[in-house]
Amino acid sequence: MSSDDSTGDGQAAGDEGSGPDGDDETTAADVSLGGETAKATVAKFLMAAAGFAGSIFFARYLGPVAFGGFYLLFSVVKLSDRPLAGVSKAGKKRFSEADADRSEILGTQLLASLAWALLASAVAVAAADWLRSYTGLPSAPLLFAVLLIAVGLFEPLDKLVKARGKVGAATWADAVRSYLTLPLQVGFVLAGFGAAGMAYGLSAATLTMVPVMWWLLGTRPTFPDRETVASVWRFARYSIPQTFLGKAYADFDRVILGLLLAPGAVGLYVVAAQLTMPAMFVAAVAAEGLMARVSHSHSRGEAVAGDVTNTLSFASLLSVPIFFGALAIARPIVVTVYGGEYAAAATLLIGLALYQILRTQRAPLSRTLGGLDRPNLNLWIAAVTLAFNVVVGVWLVLRVGVVGVVVATVLAESLQYLATAALVKRAVPEVSLLPRALLEQVAAGAVMFVAVSLVHTVVAVRSWFDLGVLLGVGGVVYFAVLLAASGRFRVTVRSVLEDLGITLPI
Repeated sequence: MSSDDSTGDGQAAGDEGSGPDGDDETTAADVSLGGETAKATVAKFLMAAAGFAGSIFFARYLGPVAFGGFYLLFSVVKLSDRPLAGVSKAGKKRFSEADADRSEILGTQLLASLAWALLASAVAVAAADWLRSYTGLPSAPLLFAVLLIAVGLFEPLDKLVKARGKVGAATWADAVRSYLTLPLQVGFVLAGFGAAGMAYGLSAATLTMVPVMWWLLGTRPTFPDRETVASVWRFARYSIPQTFLGKAYADFDRVILGLLLAPGAVGLYVVAAQLTMPAMFVAAVAAEGLMARVSHSHSRGEAVAGDVTNTLSFASLLSVPIFFGALAIARPIVVTVYGGEYAAAATLLIGLALYQILRTQRAPLSRTLGGLDRPNLNLWIAAVTLAFNVVVGVWLVLRVGVVGVVVATVLAESLQYLATAALVKRAVPEVSLLPRALLEQVAAGAVMFVAVSLVHTVVAVRSWFDLGVLLGVGGVVYFAVLLAASGRFRVTVRSVLEDLGITLPI
């Protein structure tokens, strides 16, 4: 896009220096995308460890109905904050541009957060009876308002920190939030609050980290002028509905299961989704950094194909082995981790793992379109994909039950990937959509599948130790094959380690 859409001279009047008392001048071009991705991925694993431990405890302690009820409520919260998330995405885009007036953009974000939190909370009060009935939680209206306010303050600041290219710092702050969340949630639940304790714990931890995110941002807000608001709005008019549609698409499975089946079905889905969550770690953090980098480079008229291809090369680094691992030992994983009452989630695990491979390749492409200032394209793709998922998903759920919604999601994600890939290729013809490194990962995953399946014939899973042996074999085989067969993988690992100050003879 042209930098004419931005205002200011890159630094608000009166801002100087860095840190909370001045404007930090760091941009996405000043940091290593590989290094930031590596640091953020480590933080993602730590967050997953906390979330994983929590999900096991809460799923067992609360049972499928109450456990599913909390996630139904949180899905409603995340659907309700889509307008604010759309403004946040627009703010991130403008904040990352070369000549952005960052203080005014921050001011715009804060005003939007306050206004939307007040409006949405009022709507929650009006819809109190429906919220209680839908989630099964008596205090659902209060929980909705508390969660919305907390998330509405934290997530916009998180986006702006990432717009500076500080993906690693932002993700580590989110990791700290996760480690605060778990003990707070456990404390509230054990104190007798039930599923509501999960909401109170998450809200308290999130609000605690808001000042930290503000400090990391290093920018003082100023009241925006009309030109700044108009610049943000030119992007937000597309990103608001696109973000809403995207979230509706992401949470459609849980919502439709809650409406057509029961909270117990949602619980089965959630445990399967939790097990595939690490699949997105590399792709999610790399895509966040890629959007800011593409935006900054494009606003200066510089090439972006190299960054996009590099991101696609390794976005599926974790989703590929997770899929092949699920294909080999899905049932032992689910039963060992969550218990026999969740055994039916094994089939869902395989389908969701396949979905994650498609998603890890599509996410960087969607962020690329945003960085190229084409939010309108993302909007139309999201609308078509959601409509497809709703029609096919409802039909399949009514015919085959909970598995049907996963099949529909895989088909919808395939459609979304193909459409997004075609548009990115048209805009940036130099991009390679199927880089060799990705194909090498698929080959390594296939070898891993054979190895795990063979070992499983002699190692029956009766304990966590047995499961750990199989997972360990899979991980060692996968990465050993990649290191041996992929020169690109070796070069990338060496480069990332050097960015982190580590030198290894590989």
